[in-house]
Amino acid sequence: MNQTKTKPLLNRKETQTALSTVKIITTAGAISMTVAGWGLLALIDARNNANAQANPSVAIAAPPSDSAVQASNGVSTGDSIPTPTPQPVNKLDIVQWVQDNAGDSVAVVRDNRGSLWYVMGSDVPRIEQGQQPQFQPQLVRTTTRSRAS
Repeated sequence: MNQTKTKPLLNRKETQTALSTVKIITTAGAISMTVAGWGLLALIDARNNANAQANPSVAIAAPPSDSAVQASNGVSTGDSIPTPTPQPVNKLDIVQWVQDNAGDSVAVVRDNRGSLWYVMGSDVPRIEQGQQPQFQPQLVRTTTRSRAS
């Protein structure tokens, strides 16, 4: 009986080369998809910012025109148009003012659920005007006594 040995399709070196090629292609694909994803997110963010600047969500009421003022009281106001003062969006419920170790003023603020938060004093006006705080408010840790203590 004469058996002929068949040669394997790929030898060890060719298999390692194919595996290395697949790894490189997969890595390149993942990097390109990541870069493309970040580019798409940046494009969406740029469009959202452009739309927000074109159509601001907070609209300030326009002052009445000179003709409307003249019609209501018979006197023209001329070029003097009063500028609206920014009103606080929400007033914080400040329970107490304290100081941190560095001597900076910190407000103890109660939220709607009754939880107390430490808010940096410089962030109080920012939060009341609807802006993001510079320092993240910290929850006040209160300790209670149990019967065992």
